[in-house]
Amino acid sequence: MARTILLFFFIALVVAGSLTLERCSEDSLAEPTEMRGDPSAIVALADGSTMVAPRGTVGRALVDWLASREPGQKTFELGGQEFVGRTAELTTESRGRVPRLVAMLHANPDVKVVIVGHTDPSGDEAADRAISQARADVLLDMLRDGRISSHRLRTEARGASDPIAPNDSPGNRQRNQRVSLVLSRTE
Repeated sequence: MARTILLFFFIALVVAGSLTLERCSEDSLAEPTEMRGDPSAIVALADGSTMVAPRGTVGRALVDWLASREPGQKTFELGGQEFVGRTAELTTESRGRVPRLVAMLHANPDVKVVIVGHTDPSGDEAADRAISQARADVLLDMLRDGRISSHRLRTEARGASDPIAPNDSPGNRQRNQRVSLVLSRTE
């Protein structure tokens, strides 16, 4: 009796396994799913890798400038809420952007980067410079962790001296708590 139950159980497992394999092979023959969104958002980098960079975004402006191969320098404001309050802690959104920046820099090894830290005014200029330096250093460390060579990277702390918006509302003050990138390429 026990042998019959074991034999029945074994046959059930074999049948279930063969049905699963058949189903998997049918799925592999299925037509690929349709791509959604703007196909022009997929861009090729200089090293042949690709990434998504929709038109009108800072990421796309970076990719376009890098692809132009133009010598000179260009400043990019990263935008969005980059830091948690008046700290040097990156938001989740900002942390998600760093791997794309690393990919862009790997694809363009001739580009150097100055990471410029900014903040809104607190009334203490030394504290403002310290927080802006800490913000630049956070991104510097993440780029180094992404294996971007240190000789290509430099930081600056501007404190509250270079606002992009008037410090007249909480939203505008938050816009000034940022990091900007100055990318440069020589001929």
